[in-house]
Amino acid sequence: MPRTRQSKTAEQAPPTAGHNSALDDAALIAENFKIEDLIKQSQAKFDEWAKPHKARIAEIEAEIHKRLLERKADSTKTDAGTAYFSEIMNTKVESPEQLFDFVAEHWGAYGADVKLNLPIGKVLEHMDENNGALPPGMSNSFFKRLNIKRS
Repeated sequence: MPRTRQSKTAEQAPPTAGHNSALDDAALIAENFKIEDLIKQSQAKFDEWAKPHKARIAEIEAEIHKRLLERKADSTKTDAGTAYFSEIMNTKVESPEQLFDFVAEHWGAYGADVKLNLPIGKVLEHMDENNGALPPGMSNSFFKRLNIKRS
């Protein structure tokens, strides 16, 4: 009989979790934390490796920024790529009453684009005071999120 090479047995993956799983809840939670810890360790190593590279990127961006400002230019296009400034505007409502009055006066132009919302705390307050009824014109939906915390 010819000799055959014995193959190393590959590590078997744990059985899929489910109601017939050989793993109990404690084992699944322990495995979850083991994997999370491994990811944290790997992320820390990556962050340490990336630190000098990110610092160099910041230096390059600062130099390109300086050069564009010196040239009074908005962009520079090269064979390697393009660098350019973007102007991004953020808005904030300072006076909701004035804004609502403006929108009401110009409903034809702005009404379809108006977005209105209440903070969840105010919605819950209304629901508590009105036998669980939502404020008029609102709907709600629910989802469950699983949280796993260390003991």
